[in-house]
Amino acid sequence: MNARTRDGSAGDVDYGAIGSGCSSYRRPDSRVAQVIAEALGGALTVLNVGAGTGSYESAARVVTPVEPSASMRAGRPAHLAPAVDAVAGDLPFEDAEFDAAMTLFSVHQWEDVAAGLREMRRVTVARSSC
Repeated sequence: MNARTRDGSAGDVDYGAIGSGCSSYRRPDSRVAQVIAEALGGALTVLNVGAGTGSYESAARVVTPVEPSASMRAGRPAHLAPAVDAVAGDLPFEDAEFDAAMTLFSVHQWEDVAAGLREMRRVTVARSSC
């Protein structure tokens, strides 16, 4: 099991050591934002796992961010929702609580990718494709 660092980072990167300036050099790309918006479709409530500083969170949706790193949570802009301190493999939410779930640039930090994906699916409403 990957131990969380003092900062709370859960993977092989200690964002407490490198994350304080992340929002100053990680800027959202409008092309990526468009792909995300299209993928989320009509979802109104969205879980963002490994949310970091929230670069791709849309004000058009109710986003619940999850971020294990205290420094990344602290670097979130004031206009975004505060992030929940949790990890992908153990999400503190009810079954089917969200319309959709997303993650960007975080899976490489997860201790157990399959468990994280199961948890994201568990907390997301199952929709029929018919």
